[in-house]
Amino acid sequence: MSKCPADKQMSAPADGRKRPLWVTVLPSLLVLYAATGIYTVKPDERAVVRRCGKALKISQPPGLHLGLPWGFDQISKIRALQMKREAVGMDLTARTLGRRSEPLEAQCLTGDKNLVIIPAVAQYRISDAHRYLFRLSDAPALVRNAVSAALSSVISRMSVDDVLTSHRLAIQSEVMRRASAVLNERHGAGVQLMSVSLEGGTPPPEVADAFRDVARARGDAARAINQARGYANRIRPEAEGDAQRIVSEAEAEAEEMVHIATGDAERFALVAANVADQRDLAMRRLLLETMETVLPRVRKIVVDHNQGPLDLGLIEIDDTPAP
Repeated sequence: MSKCPADKQMSAPADGRKRPLWVTVLPSLLVLYAATGIYTVKPDERAVVRRCGKALKISQPPGLHLGLPWGFDQISKIRALQMKREAVGMDLTARTLGRRSEPLEAQCLTGDKNLVIIPAVAQYRISDAHRYLFRLSDAPALVRNAVSAALSSVISRMSVDDVLTSHRLAIQSEVMRRASAVLNERHGAGVQLMSVSLEGGTPPPEVADAFRDVARARGDAARAINQARGYANRIRPEAEGDAQRIVSEAEAEAEEMVHIATGDAERFALVAANVADQRDLAMRRLLLETMETVLPRVRKIVVDHNQGPLDLGLIEIDDTPAP
């Protein structure tokens, strides 16, 4: 169906000329240009907006955002929640592929002048997007150097035995504390050190056999000490019981001796009092008791002193044993 002349006359411009192409295209281009200011941030990301070259203070959270179009706003996205790993004294790629790392990279000098090979792995994440982007040129290298310096400083104050045996957890905690202080307080790196783990810990290959011999000797010594302590724990109750029994018997015997001595003293006091009052009678009684004790099986005849010449009495002894 063809248009009528009246319709053609109405669609034409008032001045009788065609509308230019840019009048139709320019609004579409402007809409597309404005759409370049629309961006999204994933759940594990944070976005930093630089508007006309100056970074905005607030990091954009996850979601859909509208900013100024391209040329005015520049969007930098970082994975703030992603855990990053950095190796110290070793190559994570080489270890994954089963290759051996260069041992010189992981050597540390202990406080007693011994070399140990003790690599470490540090895990960290981004805590401040602005500092991470604008204050660091190489965040992994800074983390690696901070952990390496802290590890060398801590090990240099310990003996090789402590480093290789019982102080590994203490070393990890101290290295993490010192490295975190360097990263955040000194450099303001905007990263948070999450953990530092020591990967192994061995002496140099040249002295590995000697260290193993020393370790075996220490194990034998520890086993002997444990056996001695076990034996001591077994015999200690018996020895304590014997000691308590001896003490109790000694106390009982002492108490008995005290009673006997007290009784003898009291008896002696009575005898002394009798001797003081009736000396002759007391001496005669003592003499008779002594004779009875010394000669228990001999017949004795005592004669009163009034009938004999002796003041203490005459004793006639019959050597015939009593029946």
